[in-house]
Amino acid sequence: MNTRQYYYISTIANYGNLSHAAQALHISPSALSKFLTECERIFGLTLFLRYNRRLYPTAAGHYVIDCAQKILDEKNRMLLTMKEVSGGAQERIRLATAPNRGAIIYSKIYNQFSRRFPGISLSLTELYAAEQPGAIARGFIDLALGAGANSTEVTDIPIAHEELLVSLPVSHPLAGQERIRLKDLRDTPFVLQGRQHSIRLLADQLFLEAGFDPVVAFESSDVILLDSMMHQAVGAGLVSKAHVFPCPELSYRPLEPPVYQTLHLRYPLGHTLTEPERYLAGLLASERLADPRYQATDDPLVQSLLQNAASPAAEDTGPVQEKAASGTQDMQEVNLDSKVMEYLISIVEEQSLSKAADKHFLAQSALSRHLHSVEAMVATPLFSREHNRLRPTSAGAVFVNSARNILRIEKEMFDHTRSYQKGHSGSLYISCDHLFAQVLREQTVPQFRALHPDIELVITEENQEGTLEALINASADIGVFLSISREHPLLHCDIISMTEMVYCFASDACPLDWTPGSPLPERFFPRPQLMAPSGSTLYAEQTILLDRLAGAGGFTTPRACEAQTSVLRKLANLGVADSVLPLNLIERRNHDHCAAFEPPCPLYLLLSYHMGRTLPSVTQELVPLIHKALSDVLAIPARG
Repeated sequence: MNTRQYYYISTIANYGNLSHAAQALHISPSALSKFLTECERIFGLTLFLRYNRRLYPTAAGHYVIDCAQKILDEKNRMLLTMKEVSGGAQERIRLATAPNRGAIIYSKIYNQFSRRFPGISLSLTELYAAEQPGAIARGFIDLALGAGANSTEVTDIPIAHEELLVSLPVSHPLAGQERIRLKDLRDTPFVLQGRQHSIRLLADQLFLEAGFDPVVAFESSDVILLDSMMHQAVGAGLVSKAHVFPCPELSYRPLEPPVYQTLHLRYPLGHTLTEPERYLAGLLASERLADPRYQATDDPLVQSLLQNAASPAAEDTGPVQEKAASGTQDMQEVNLDSKVMEYLISIVEEQSLSKAADKHFLAQSALSRHLHSVEAMVATPLFSREHNRLRPTSAGAVFVNSARNILRIEKEMFDHTRSYQKGHSGSLYISCDHLFAQVLREQTVPQFRALHPDIELVITEENQEGTLEALINASADIGVFLSISREHPLLHCDIISMTEMVYCFASDACPLDWTPGSPLPERFFPRPQLMAPSGSTLYAEQTILLDRLAGAGGFTTPRACEAQTSVLRKLANLGVADSVLPLNLIERRNHDHCAAFEPPCPLYLLLSYHMGRTLPSVTQELVPLIHKALSDVLAIPARG
């Protein structure tokens, strides 16, 4: 395959619609549809399910899309690096972040930025917050993310506050206190950051205000070493709440009064952020604020940057976005074929054009044409001749390294899809509520195996949410699940059986104004409940109905206990506590303790499959077997 094909796959996934994707790619919808059909033939798998003019990736499709984007990211990095090592002029944004955290932030936002602005190089410098304003003012840095006090040298935009906590060994006598006054730690040794660190600058001010000089048992700018010394109980420390992970050796406590430091975005005074810089700033702010331990500021510029980062590139309009789109188009004009990359890698390995040509059974002139074609696309020479041998230039070394990475991703992708295809041949996959899985294994599987001994039925137990996800991403062929709704917009649903959700009162606990056979009294507040296991389908349906009863007043229904369905049935029939359950779980002798919801709340057992998917013909024999096995599982038990 080639990188243009991967770009087509990625674009189809981004738009979820062939017509819109074709418009973005400047080709006809019919041509793109033909491409997708051929692509699915190559992989031997359905990559997208089609429904209501939308395309939904299958499980295999998600994997291929992810690999395609990794290949495109690798190609874009290669082109930018080749320009850099060749001394070519290119637009660049120089970013600065605090040491240690910078690499984590950079790795999270690099790909997103380069996909939006592939023609702009992004470089990272790690600087302490105290060093950032000077570097920006001297023109060495374009944008910085750092904590600490405001600076008059730069424009400072506060994006978040992070609370400082005291780290104490659990053996310390104050470790159990809810809050710590710094002056109470006068006689405690401290483990402190280096004097350039923003927390150390704030700590020195706090010690001054508390009226004492701390005993510094250990001091380091290496946060990993610092953390290790705190864990070894060398002394107390001051740490950001955003970087605290609970552990048995340490106790983290807030200060009294609370102390916060501010996280800033910084750029030169008088400078107006360009669109790429605004997008990058928005990504940085979004990455930090995704952590709930940071408290966002209400600065309007920050809100604007966050919205800009969240808006999809496909919807951008205007001259700046057109420039970005043009940069993307320039990148896509470099179309690298997998076979040609193999040829050029061989030139490096063989150090000879003729030997590489012989290795791939090519004429030397044909290989030479491939090489010149790639050099023309990337607009830089990849090889130089030294003593009758071809040596890669600096750009050539970058190209070959990236080509190896691309081919590795591609090989892993095809290996995975082949194994996925092999795993699905001769098998049918059923996602089923755990309440009914055993019945299918005992009854349906043997009957189906007798009809089709060469086809395996694979049954996985999932709750309703898991089954719906499996059906939509095509990792399951058929789903069997409970639902209070009989329809789903993407699925064909058959009703196997049904019952009704009822409110069952505990023994001798029926409301005074209620008579058997009547619906629940108006303004009835649910009492402590017998609940199914958290995460199960029944628990989800119970919660929905109890929330409906509780209304919008903020009332939370208390839980008497959580138990498996078999235990829940016994407890409910013993009248231990109130419960919201399917009527079929309640013995007939206890039905006069059950009140219907108003309006009634039917509970359906559904057999479903995706509307846009064509299932194997053998499922026509499987579906009746499932119906037969489960037709009476929701029946009301005989009189006890």
